[in-house]
Amino acid sequence: MNNEKTRRLSSGRFWPRSLLALLIWLGSAAPAGAAEFNYRGLDEAFRLAGAEQKLVMIFFWAEWCGYCNQIRREVFSDPGVHEIFDRKFLAVSVDVEKDPEGLARKYHARALPTLVFLKPEGEVLGFLPGAVDRETFLKVLDYLIEEAGLGAEQGS
Repeated sequence: MNNEKTRRLSSGRFWPRSLLALLIWLGSAAPAGAAEFNYRGLDEAFRLAGAEQKLVMIFFWAEWCGYCNQIRREVFSDPGVHEIFDRKFLAVSVDVEKDPEGLARKYHARALPTLVFLKPEGEVLGFLPGAVDRETFLKVLDYLIEEAGLGAEQGS
């Protein structure tokens, strides 16, 4: 029995299947395949936020940041989060490794990920440093909607 298993492993038939399974698993864990928010530039987000009475969330992240990938995969791609977020928020994505406008410094994003929530006129409403789970994120959104006075509108 052990000889048969050893022969299969050394024959090369085992490795292609194992490699394929590993690649499929890694692909399913990658945040790039998930439907995230519709990210906009900061100027466009502020313009639309004023016209549509929405808040702006800036997501500071980096490719190498495991927690950034986790929040993208487990929270930002969740349909229930989108249902609430898309109604009251606009998203801006800032890769801190490619931040020509210096937004990370301007908004004091020192830890990754960092979420900064702003009113349409640019006033900071809140910071959320570090990764959070879906339930916590939804509670934060609800709090911010109420704090900004957007909760009493129709459709909320």
